[in-house]
Amino acid sequence: MNDRWWTAALVYPAPLYAGIAVILSFGESDMAFLAGFLLVVAFGSATAFGFVRHPIWVWAGRLAIVLASVVPIGYYGWASGPFVDLTCGIVLGLPFLWLEYVWREGATPGTRVVALQATLLYGLLDLATRNVSVSTSTTTGGEQYVQGLVQVLAHQVTGIGSLLTGTAPTVPTLEATLDPVFVALGAIALMGVVLPWVSPHTALEERLPWNWMGRGSSPSPGLLDPELVGLRTGQRSALETRTLPTPPTTVLAPGLGSLLVAGLAVLAFLSLAVLAPTFALLTLVLGTVAALLTVALVLSRRLVSHGGLRA
Repeated sequence: MNDRWWTAALVYPAPLYAGIAVILSFGESDMAFLAGFLLVVAFGSATAFGFVRHPIWVWAGRLAIVLASVVPIGYYGWASGPFVDLTCGIVLGLPFLWLEYVWREGATPGTRVVALQATLLYGLLDLATRNVSVSTSTTTGGEQYVQGLVQVLAHQVTGIGSLLTGTAPTVPTLEATLDPVFVALGAIALMGVVLPWVSPHTALEERLPWNWMGRGSSPSPGLLDPELVGLRTGQRSALETRTLPTPPTTVLAPGLGSLLVAGLAVLAFLSLAVLAPTFALLTLVLGTVAALLTVALVLSRRLVSHGGLRA
């Protein structure tokens, strides 16, 4: 079984938008290119939502798709026509092969984050192909897309290399690519990954009940008789000072307020990075220094004994 379907509903729009944008740019009338993309989307969705579950069929299908996307391009000299366009469409839809790991039950948080990052990076590469110049005289839409993808990767590596070696800087292709719609959809996908973590659960991943509706106040838990508990007076005083006198009555999930504040801070920083990159870099440096100093001050405070526990 997979995790929440609504998480998938928040993650899917970003790669779909990137794929459709490429098809409209290169292969709007190329049916083989579109068919290859839809083929991978259909197979990836079937495995992601449990319609195809047997490991042999899942991995056999993935292996066949990978081979179909690599072999024809490797033998580009003799492969041509609709078959190549079908292959290029498969290349466009490759993120849907690992997209299920963003919300799949049993996937670790690190796996989910890496799967989402790989999906968004691939979508960004796809969108960047629309900004490069490719030959349009003899190639089809699918071939133009693959040529553009190769040029994007080459320009990106060249730009990073020039920054590392100190030579004449060239603007990396991805730096010059900004699609506000894709950024917004990427933020929605990130919400789909983060929100399940806000819901309280045990260490064994068993979800604990909570709701958005208010609830009445619970009676204050009483303390047991000292003779039954077996604690000294000082120990009982320490527990009384370190525990809440009444159960929490909040209707929000634990940590939701901190998550909202962090989200607003990230949104503000991204907006500043787009509008004023220089000030954004200065703000990032100063904010990092301030955060490190704050953490150091908090950790430098010594714990004091309460209730005579050391007596």
